[in-house]
Amino acid sequence: VSQSAEDFLESQPHLVLSTIRKDGSPQTSPLWYLWTGSAFLISTIDTTAKWRNLQRDPRCSVCVDEPATGQMIVAYGKARLIEGDVAAKTRSIVDKYYPGRPSEAEAHIERIFMSPSRRVIIEVVPDEIITRKLD
Repeated sequence: VSQSAEDFLESQPHLVLSTIRKDGSPQTSPLWYLWTGSAFLISTIDTTAKWRNLQRDPRCSVCVDEPATGQMIVAYGKARLIEGDVAAKTRSIVDKYYPGRPSEAEAHIERIFMSPSRRVIIEVVPDEIITRKLD
């Protein structure tokens, strides 16, 4: 992606992830994310509909937009589901939302890892990216 698209993805707070339900209809979820330069990282728990949908069918799309400017990125790809030790990847996502506030980030991490459900990572490496008003 272009430098303007990279900057845009780093600056936006949320993305919308769309997955495919068992009946073929879309499931849409607004989420925190981190753009790594080549992939979108999303932290979630293993009891969500999006996780179950992606286990069955990894095809998905993400949309990041800024309504005030009309800027938008839509990416299509297949999710890679990461289980096991996801603490470092989750921390990298959370740190985006608490810049310069490590104690708040740590409190958030403690809170989300207290869930009885397992924390997991969805990694979306785009096969196709469409941009609007970014190049």
